[in-house]
Amino acid sequence: MVLLSVYAKNLKIKYKSTLFSKATFLVLLSELFAIIFSFIIAYNTGGLWLKTASFYEQPTVDLVGDYILTAKTSNATPIVCSTYLFYRQHLPHYDFCSIIKFREIDYNYDGKNDELTMEINFNLYNYTLDSINLVLPIKYQLKDPCTLKMQSFIIYQYNFQREKVTELIIYASLEFVQSSPISCRPKLSDIYNVPIIENGPESKNYALESILEKYLQRNVTTHLKNVYTVVKTGIQKSFTLKLLVKYPKQQIYYRPGFWQIIKMAWIQYFAIYIILSWLARKIKDYIFHNRLVWYYADSPLNKK
Repeated sequence: MVLLSVYAKNLKIKYKSTLFSKATFLVLLSELFAIIFSFIIAYNTGGLWLKTASFYEQPTVDLVGDYILTAKTSNATPIVCSTYLFYRQHLPHYDFCSIIKFREIDYNYDGKNDELTMEINFNLYNYTLDSINLVLPIKYQLKDPCTLKMQSFIIYQYNFQREKVTELIIYASLEFVQSSPISCRPKLSDIYNVPIIENGPESKNYALESILEKYLQRNVTTHLKNVYTVVKTGIQKSFTLKLLVKYPKQQIYYRPGFWQIIKMAWIQYFAIYIILSWLARKIKDYIFHNRLVWYYADSPLNKK
């Protein structure tokens, strides 16, 4: 006849001892070993407390509608083109720009611009260009999971060789630069949502060195990266500046919240605690099985 195991149960044996005994001290020591050493190992191996985290997001970038273009030529007279009232009132005779085109393109129709194209044309007459500076104020916004809204700008500078340049084409991507992680709170962070260029009557507000000094004091800025330029020469008396800037996804670093830190720390701690707790239990089984300490065994087999 074949015998089948149809039911089984474990016998629970209780090991009892007095409060101030070696057995009680051993059990307490083994539990403290598993709890404390799990934390020590998790902490010393690094990564227990999550100090920074990151996410990827394509920002929402829009032009403000203003610009400043300055150029130095072989003549003492500079070229200054701008939409700001200060330039239009005080320096209109330096504005030689004849064509100004801006276009923001959303290729996938998700409500976020993917690319900016710009073209500016101005008369050079018989002069040659020495340098050119371009400043484009923009609105920059992040939405999920960290909300950030700020005003920034696209800035480009180029120094020419002593040659008759007629066209400069720039290809670049806009990069989000951080000096420290941003705060990630449900409330919108708009501490930097103020104009970088103050539209006032003082000339120092529009000086490039003043703008850059104020701008670089920020924790977050935008810079052009992967910049490629094409310089064309010719005999034309006009100069054309073309700019193409892409807005790719950015890796944003932020300071995680309390519960996110606890969630990550708990997983690491518990994984180590399981192993040390199993090891401590094996040691206790060996000690009690071999009666290395005094105890009283309360077994169901001893009961009538």
